[in-house]
Amino acid sequence: MFQPRTQMFAALLLAVFSASLIGCGGNAQTSTSQAATQPASTVAQPLEVKVYNVVPSVARGDLLIPASLSIEGVAVTTSRRDGVISQLLVKEGSSVTKGSVIARLSGDEELRAQLQQAEVELDRLKVEQSQLEALIRLDRNEFEREKTLAKDGLSSQKDVEHAQFKFEAATLELEKSKVASTGARAKIDEIKAELQRSIITAPISGIVTHLYVEMGSSITKNDKLVEVSPTSPLQVKFQVPQPERTRLAPGSSVGISLIDGDSIVATARVSRIQPVADPASNTFGYVADIVGGKNLLPGLAVNVRVPRSVSGPNFLVPQSVFPVISEFRRGTAGTVFVVEGTKCAVRSVWINGLEGDQVEIASGLSTGDRVIVSPPTQLHAGDLVAAKN
Repeated sequence: MFQPRTQMFAALLLAVFSASLIGCGGNAQTSTSQAATQPASTVAQPLEVKVYNVVPSVARGDLLIPASLSIEGVAVTTSRRDGVISQLLVKEGSSVTKGSVIARLSGDEELRAQLQQAEVELDRLKVEQSQLEALIRLDRNEFEREKTLAKDGLSSQKDVEHAQFKFEAATLELEKSKVASTGARAKIDEIKAELQRSIITAPISGIVTHLYVEMGSSITKNDKLVEVSPTSPLQVKFQVPQPERTRLAPGSSVGISLIDGDSIVATARVSRIQPVADPASNTFGYVADIVGGKNLLPGLAVNVRVPRSVSGPNFLVPQSVFPVISEFRRGTAGTVFVVEGTKCAVRSVWINGLEGDQVEIASGLSTGDRVIVSPPTQLHAGDLVAAKN
Protein backbone atom coordinates (compact mmCIF):
# COMPACT_ATOMS: atom_id res chain seq x y z
CA MET A 1 0.00 0.00 0.00
CA PHE A 2 2.80 2.40 0.76
CA GLN A 3 5.00 1.33 -2.19
CA PRO A 4 3.27 3.38 -4.90
CA ARG A 5 3.44 6.51 -2.72
CA THR A 6 7.17 6.01 -2.18
CA GLN A 7 7.78 5.73 -5.90
CA MET A 8 5.79 8.87 -6.60
CA PHE A 9 7.78 10.87 -3.98
CA ALA A 10 11.11 9.77 -5.52
CA ALA A 11 9.93 10.78 -8.99
CA LEU A 12 8.97 14.23 -7.71
CA LEU A 13 12.43 14.84 -6.13
CA LEU A 14 14.14 13.85 -9.38
CA ALA A 15 12.06 16.32 -11.36
CA VAL A 16 12.89 19.23 -9.00
CA PHE A 17 16.63 18.45 -9.12
CA SER A 18 16.64 18.35 -12.94
CA ALA A 19 14.87 21.71 -13.16
CA SER A 20 17.47 23.40 -10.92
CA LEU A 21 20.33 22.10 -13.09
CA ILE A 22 18.71 23.46 -16.24
CA GLY A 23 18.29 26.90 -14.59
CA CYS A 24 21.96 27.11 -13.58
CA GLY A 25 23.11 26.18 -17.04
CA GLY A 26 20.96 28.90 -18.58
CA ASN A 27 22.37 31.57 -16.28
CA ALA A 28 25.99 30.55 -17.09
CA GLN A 29 25.27 30.73 -20.81
CA THR A 30 23.74 34.20 -20.46
CA SER A 31 26.76 35.51 -18.49
CA THR A 32 29.20 34.19 -21.10
CA SER A 33 27.24 35.83 -23.90
CA GLN A 34 27.19 39.18 -22.13
CA ALA A 35 30.96 39.05 -21.48
CA ALA A 36 31.62 38.39 -25.14
CA THR A 37 29.64 41.47 -26.16
CA GLN A 38 31.60 43.90 -23.85
CA PRO A 39 33.50 46.60 -25.89
CA ALA A 40 37.32 46.40 -26.17
CA SER A 41 39.65 49.02 -24.59
CA THR A 42 39.57 52.49 -26.18
CA VAL A 43 41.94 52.89 -29.23
CA ALA A 44 43.74 56.28 -29.83
CA GLN A 45 41.99 58.15 -32.60
CA PRO A 46 44.09 60.03 -35.21
CA LEU A 47 43.91 63.82 -35.19
CA GLU A 48 42.25 65.14 -38.33
CA VAL A 49 44.41 67.85 -39.99
CA LYS A 50 44.22 69.90 -43.16
CA VAL A 51 47.23 69.57 -45.47
CA TYR A 52 48.77 71.47 -48.37
CA ASN A 53 50.41 69.45 -51.15
CA VAL A 54 53.83 70.91 -52.01
CA VAL A 55 54.57 71.65 -55.67
CA PRO A 56 57.66 73.35 -57.21
CA SER A 57 57.60 77.06 -57.94
CA VAL A 58 59.62 79.15 -60.37
CA ALA A 59 62.70 80.39 -58.45
CA ARG A 60 63.86 83.96 -58.99
CA GLY A 61 66.96 85.83 -57.86
CA ASP A 62 69.78 84.70 -55.56
CA LEU A 63 69.39 82.43 -52.56
CA LEU A 64 69.81 84.68 -49.50
CA ILE A 65 71.54 83.13 -46.50
CA PRO A 66 71.88 85.07 -43.21
CA ALA A 67 75.34 85.23 -41.67
CA SER A 68 77.67 87.58 -39.82
CA LEU A 69 81.19 88.73 -40.53
CA SER A 70 83.93 87.36 -38.32
CA ILE A 71 87.69 87.35 -38.07
CA GLU A 72 90.26 84.91 -36.75
CA GLY A 73 93.14 85.81 -34.46
CA VAL A 74 91.34 87.79 -31.73
CA ALA A 75 93.77 88.45 -28.84
CA VAL A 76 93.07 89.14 -25.17
CA THR A 77 95.70 90.83 -23.01
CA THR A 78 95.90 89.86 -19.33
CA SER A 79 97.45 91.42 -16.25
CA ARG A 80 100.94 90.24 -15.36
CA ARG A 81 100.74 91.44 -11.76
CA ASP A 82 98.31 92.66 -9.09
CA GLY A 83 97.39 96.34 -9.04
CA VAL A 84 94.84 99.05 -9.74
CA ILE A 85 94.07 100.57 -13.15
CA SER A 86 95.50 104.11 -12.91
CA GLN A 87 95.33 104.91 -16.64
CA LEU A 88 93.03 103.61 -19.37
CA LEU A 89 94.01 105.08 -22.71
CA VAL A 90 91.52 103.28 -25.00
CA LYS A 91 87.81 102.54 -25.27
CA GLU A 92 85.79 100.01 -27.24
CA GLY A 93 86.19 100.76 -30.93
CA SER A 94 89.62 102.40 -30.55
CA SER A 95 92.28 101.51 -33.13
CA VAL A 96 95.58 100.32 -31.67
CA THR A 97 98.95 99.19 -32.99
CA LYS A 98 100.97 96.31 -31.63
CA GLY A 99 103.00 97.39 -28.59
CA SER A 100 101.17 100.68 -28.01
CA VAL A 101 100.31 101.51 -24.39
CA ILE A 102 96.62 100.97 -23.63
CA ALA A 103 96.61 101.05 -19.79
CA ARG A 104 98.84 101.42 -16.71
CA LEU A 105 98.70 99.99 -13.19
CA SER A 106 99.35 101.98 -10.03
CA GLY A 107 101.44 100.83 -7.08
CA ASP A 108 104.87 101.04 -8.72
CA GLU A 109 106.28 103.96 -6.66
CA GLU A 110 108.23 101.62 -4.39
CA LEU A 111 109.61 99.78 -7.38
CA ARG A 112 110.86 103.03 -8.91
CA ALA A 113 112.62 103.90 -5.63
CA GLN A 114 114.24 100.46 -5.58
CA LEU A 115 115.33 100.92 -9.18
CA GLN A 116 116.96 104.25 -8.40
CA GLN A 117 118.78 102.78 -5.41
CA ALA A 118 120.01 99.81 -7.46
CA GLU A 119 121.29 102.09 -10.22
CA VAL A 120 123.19 104.21 -7.65
CA GLU A 121 124.75 101.05 -6.21
CA LEU A 122 125.81 99.94 -9.68
CA ASP A 123 127.47 103.31 -10.33
CA ARG A 124 129.33 103.06 -7.00
CA LEU A 125 130.60 99.60 -7.90
CA LYS A 126 131.85 100.89 -11.26
CA VAL A 127 133.88 103.58 -9.49
CA GLU A 128 135.17 101.06 -6.98
CA GLN A 129 136.29 98.73 -9.76
CA SER A 130 138.20 101.54 -11.44
CA GLN A 131 140.02 102.26 -8.18
CA LEU A 132 140.79 98.59 -7.61
CA GLU A 133 142.12 98.19 -11.13
CA ALA A 134 144.50 101.12 -10.53
CA LEU A 135 145.54 99.65 -7.18
CA ILE A 136 146.15 96.24 -8.77
CA ARG A 137 148.45 97.82 -11.35
CA LEU A 138 150.39 99.55 -8.56
CA ASP A 139 150.61 96.39 -6.41
CA ARG A 140 151.70 94.33 -9.41
CA ASN A 141 154.57 96.73 -10.14
CA GLU A 142 155.61 96.72 -6.49
CA PHE A 143 155.53 92.92 -6.41
CA GLU A 144 157.67 92.67 -9.54
CA ARG A 145 160.14 95.21 -8.11
CA GLU A 146 160.46 93.33 -4.80
CA LYS A 147 161.14 90.08 -6.67
CA THR A 148 163.92 91.81 -8.69
CA LEU A 149 165.46 93.32 -5.59
CA ALA A 150 165.35 89.96 -3.83
CA LYS A 151 167.31 88.36 -6.68
CA ASP A 152 170.02 91.03 -6.25
CA GLY A 153 169.98 90.54 -2.48
CA LEU A 154 168.61 94.02 -1.91
CA SER A 155 165.23 92.89 -0.51
CA SER A 156 164.20 90.20 1.92
CA GLN A 157 161.82 87.32 1.23
CA LYS A 158 159.43 88.85 3.75
CA ASP A 159 159.16 92.01 1.66
CA VAL A 160 158.47 89.94 -1.44
CA GLU A 161 155.71 87.99 0.28
CA HIS A 162 154.13 91.17 1.61
CA ALA A 163 154.06 92.71 -1.87
CA GLN A 164 152.55 89.51 -3.26
CA PHE A 165 149.83 89.51 -0.58
CA LYS A 166 148.85 93.10 -1.38
CA PHE A 167 148.66 92.30 -5.10
CA GLU A 168 146.51 89.17 -4.64
CA ALA A 169 144.23 90.88 -2.08
CA ALA A 170 143.52 93.74 -4.50
CA THR A 171 142.79 91.23 -7.26
CA LEU A 172 140.28 89.40 -5.06
CA GLU A 173 138.60 92.67 -4.12
CA LEU A 174 138.17 93.46 -7.82
CA GLU A 175 136.54 90.08 -8.43
CA LYS A 176 134.19 90.61 -5.50
CA SER A 177 133.23 94.01 -6.88
CA LYS A 178 132.56 92.52 -10.30
CA VAL A 179 130.30 89.86 -8.76
CA ALA A 180 128.43 92.59 -6.87
CA SER A 181 128.02 94.53 -10.12
CA THR A 182 126.51 91.46 -11.77
CA GLY A 183 124.03 91.14 -8.92
CA ALA A 184 123.17 94.85 -9.12
CA ARG A 185 122.50 94.60 -12.86
CA ALA A 186 120.28 91.55 -12.32
CA LYS A 187 118.31 93.43 -9.67
CA ILE A 188 117.89 96.40 -11.99
CA ASP A 189 116.65 94.12 -14.78
CA GLU A 190 114.21 92.48 -12.39
CA ILE A 191 112.82 95.80 -11.18
CA LYS A 192 112.51 97.07 -14.75
CA ALA A 193 110.67 93.90 -15.75
CA GLU A 194 108.29 94.34 -12.82
CA LEU A 195 107.73 97.96 -13.81
CA GLN A 196 107.08 96.82 -17.37
CA ARG A 197 104.33 94.58 -16.04
CA SER A 198 102.59 97.75 -14.87
CA ILE A 199 102.33 98.92 -18.48
CA ILE A 200 99.62 97.19 -20.52
CA THR A 201 100.32 97.15 -24.25
CA ALA A 202 98.30 96.03 -27.28
CA PRO A 203 99.17 92.41 -28.22
CA ILE A 204 98.31 92.96 -31.90
CA SER A 205 97.27 95.75 -34.24
CA GLY A 206 93.52 96.10 -34.64
CA ILE A 207 90.40 97.41 -32.92
CA VAL A 208 89.50 97.20 -29.23
CA THR A 209 86.35 95.07 -29.19
CA HIS A 210 85.87 94.65 -25.43
CA LEU A 211 87.10 96.20 -22.18
CA TYR A 212 87.01 93.99 -19.11
CA VAL A 213 88.10 96.80 -16.72
CA GLU A 214 87.57 100.50 -16.09
CA MET A 215 89.46 103.26 -14.32
CA GLY A 216 90.15 102.33 -10.70
CA SER A 217 89.44 98.62 -11.12
CA SER A 218 91.41 96.37 -8.78
CA ILE A 219 92.88 93.42 -10.64
CA THR A 220 94.96 90.37 -9.87
CA LYS A 221 97.53 88.56 -11.92
CA ASN A 222 96.15 86.88 -15.10
CA ASP A 223 92.88 88.89 -15.07
CA LYS A 224 91.52 89.73 -18.54
CA LEU A 225 91.94 93.39 -19.41
CA VAL A 226 91.37 94.20 -23.09
CA GLU A 227 90.26 92.25 -26.18
CA VAL A 228 91.69 93.33 -29.52
CA SER A 229 90.51 92.07 -32.90
CA PRO A 230 92.46 92.44 -36.13
CA THR A 231 90.66 94.26 -38.93
CA SER A 232 91.57 91.81 -41.68
CA PRO A 233 91.06 89.37 -43.20
CA LEU A 234 87.31 89.36 -42.66
CA GLN A 235 85.48 86.07 -43.10
CA VAL A 236 81.89 84.94 -43.41
CA LYS A 237 80.61 81.52 -42.35
CA PHE A 238 77.30 80.32 -43.79
CA GLN A 239 75.17 77.22 -44.41
CA VAL A 240 73.98 76.27 -47.90
CA PRO A 241 71.06 73.86 -48.57
CA GLN A 242 72.23 70.57 -50.03
CA PRO A 243 70.46 71.06 -53.41
CA GLU A 244 72.49 74.27 -53.93
CA ARG A 245 75.91 73.04 -52.80
CA THR A 246 76.98 71.87 -56.26
CA ARG A 247 77.14 75.53 -57.29
CA LEU A 248 79.94 76.34 -54.84
CA ALA A 249 83.51 75.09 -54.63
CA PRO A 250 86.75 76.48 -53.16
CA GLY A 251 87.48 79.64 -55.09
CA SER A 252 83.83 80.35 -55.97
CA SER A 253 82.61 83.91 -55.40
CA VAL A 254 79.39 84.99 -53.70
CA GLY A 255 77.89 88.41 -53.15
CA ILE A 256 77.54 90.06 -49.73
CA SER A 257 74.70 92.46 -48.96
CA LEU A 258 73.63 94.13 -45.74
CA ILE A 259 70.78 92.51 -43.85
CA ASP A 260 68.44 95.45 -44.59
CA GLY A 261 69.42 96.06 -48.21
CA ASP A 262 69.60 94.37 -51.59
CA SER A 263 72.73 96.02 -53.03
CA ILE A 264 75.98 94.05 -52.99
CA VAL A 265 78.56 95.75 -50.74
CA ALA A 266 81.38 93.19 -51.04
CA THR A 267 82.39 89.89 -52.56
CA ALA A 268 83.48 86.76 -50.70
CA ARG A 269 85.62 83.94 -52.08
CA VAL A 270 85.01 80.43 -50.70
CA SER A 271 88.13 79.18 -48.91
CA ARG A 272 86.92 75.92 -47.39
CA ILE A 273 83.90 73.64 -47.14
CA GLN A 274 82.92 71.51 -44.17
CA PRO A 275 83.19 67.84 -45.20
CA VAL A 276 80.06 66.70 -43.31
CA ALA A 277 76.50 67.95 -43.75
CA ASP A 278 74.36 69.18 -40.86
CA PRO A 279 71.55 66.58 -40.64
CA ALA A 280 69.26 68.86 -38.64
CA SER A 281 69.09 71.60 -41.30
CA ASN A 282 70.09 69.54 -44.37
CA THR A 283 72.88 72.05 -45.17
CA PHE A 284 76.64 72.24 -45.75
CA GLY A 285 78.91 74.74 -44.01
CA TYR A 286 81.14 77.17 -45.96
CA VAL A 287 83.84 79.69 -45.03
CA ALA A 288 84.61 82.56 -47.42
CA ASP A 289 87.13 85.43 -47.29
CA ILE A 290 85.77 88.94 -47.83
CA VAL A 291 87.24 90.75 -50.84
CA GLY A 292 86.77 94.51 -51.04
CA GLY A 293 84.01 96.37 -49.27
CA LYS A 294 84.15 99.47 -47.05
CA ASN A 295 83.22 100.06 -43.42
CA LEU A 296 82.77 96.33 -42.79
CA LEU A 297 83.47 95.23 -39.23
CA PRO A 298 83.49 91.89 -37.39
CA GLY A 299 80.01 90.97 -36.12
CA LEU A 300 78.15 92.84 -38.86
CA ALA A 301 74.97 90.98 -39.95
CA VAL A 302 74.88 90.30 -43.69
CA ASN A 303 73.18 88.19 -46.33
CA VAL A 304 75.26 85.84 -48.46
CA ARG A 305 73.86 85.79 -51.99
CA VAL A 306 74.31 82.34 -53.52
CA PRO A 307 73.35 81.86 -57.19
CA ARG A 308 70.52 79.38 -57.48
CA SER A 309 71.01 75.95 -58.96
CA VAL A 310 68.87 75.08 -61.98
CA SER A 311 68.15 71.69 -60.41
CA GLY A 312 67.17 73.14 -57.06
CA PRO A 313 63.43 74.02 -57.14
CA ASN A 314 61.86 76.27 -54.54
CA PHE A 315 58.37 75.89 -53.12
CA LEU A 316 55.59 78.31 -52.21
CA VAL A 317 53.51 77.41 -49.15
CA PRO A 318 50.85 79.34 -47.23
CA GLN A 319 51.99 81.34 -44.22
CA SER A 320 49.49 79.35 -42.14
CA VAL A 321 51.66 76.22 -42.28
CA PHE A 322 54.03 77.75 -39.70
CA PRO A 323 53.05 77.12 -36.08
CA VAL A 324 54.61 80.22 -34.52
CA ILE A 325 56.93 82.71 -36.22
CA SER A 326 57.54 86.40 -35.52
CA GLU A 327 58.43 87.39 -39.07
CA PHE A 328 58.87 85.84 -42.49
CA ARG A 329 62.20 87.44 -43.38
CA ARG A 330 64.40 86.29 -46.22
CA GLY A 331 67.26 84.14 -45.10
CA THR A 332 65.72 82.86 -41.86
CA ALA A 333 64.88 79.34 -40.70
CA GLY A 334 61.46 78.00 -39.77
CA THR A 335 59.68 74.81 -38.70
CA VAL A 336 56.69 73.09 -40.29
CA PHE A 337 54.76 69.85 -39.69
CA VAL A 338 54.33 67.27 -42.47
CA VAL A 339 52.30 64.08 -42.73
CA GLU A 340 54.38 60.94 -43.20
CA GLY A 341 52.12 57.90 -43.51
CA THR A 342 49.80 58.07 -40.55
CA LYS A 343 52.05 60.15 -38.32
CA CYS A 344 53.20 63.74 -37.98
CA ALA A 345 56.86 64.75 -38.54
CA VAL A 346 58.77 68.02 -38.06
CA ARG A 347 60.81 69.67 -40.83
CA SER A 348 63.29 72.58 -40.66
CA VAL A 349 63.02 74.84 -43.71
CA TRP A 350 64.86 77.88 -45.12
CA ILE A 351 62.74 80.89 -45.98
CA ASN A 352 63.87 82.79 -49.05
CA GLY A 353 61.13 85.39 -49.39
CA LEU A 354 57.47 86.35 -49.42
CA GLU A 355 55.03 86.55 -52.28
CA GLY A 356 51.76 87.92 -50.93
CA ASP A 357 50.49 85.43 -48.38
CA GLN A 358 52.84 82.74 -49.71
CA VAL A 359 56.26 81.92 -48.25
CA GLU A 360 59.04 80.84 -50.60
CA ILE A 361 60.92 77.82 -49.19
CA ALA A 362 64.46 77.21 -50.46
CA SER A 363 65.27 74.02 -48.57
CA GLY A 364 63.69 71.41 -46.33
CA LEU A 365 60.70 70.34 -48.46
CA SER A 366 60.27 68.06 -51.46
CA THR A 367 57.68 67.80 -54.21
CA GLY A 368 54.64 65.88 -52.95
CA ASP A 369 55.19 66.59 -49.26
CA ARG A 370 51.93 67.15 -47.37
CA VAL A 371 52.37 70.12 -45.05
CA ILE A 372 49.90 70.56 -42.20
CA VAL A 373 47.98 73.84 -42.38
CA SER A 374 47.22 75.70 -39.11
CA PRO A 375 48.76 72.97 -36.95
CA PRO A 376 47.10 72.61 -33.53
CA THR A 377 49.16 73.74 -30.57
CA GLN A 378 49.00 70.27 -29.01
CA LEU A 379 50.52 68.64 -32.13
CA HIS A 380 53.85 66.84 -31.66
CA ALA A 381 56.16 64.80 -33.85
CA GLY A 382 55.01 61.18 -33.94
CA ASP A 383 51.31 61.93 -33.27
CA LEU A 384 48.73 59.98 -35.27
CA VAL A 385 47.07 62.18 -37.88
CA ALA A 386 44.49 61.83 -40.63
CA ALA A 387 45.04 64.17 -43.60
CA LYS A 388 42.35 65.99 -45.52
CA ASN A 389 42.94 68.35 -48.42
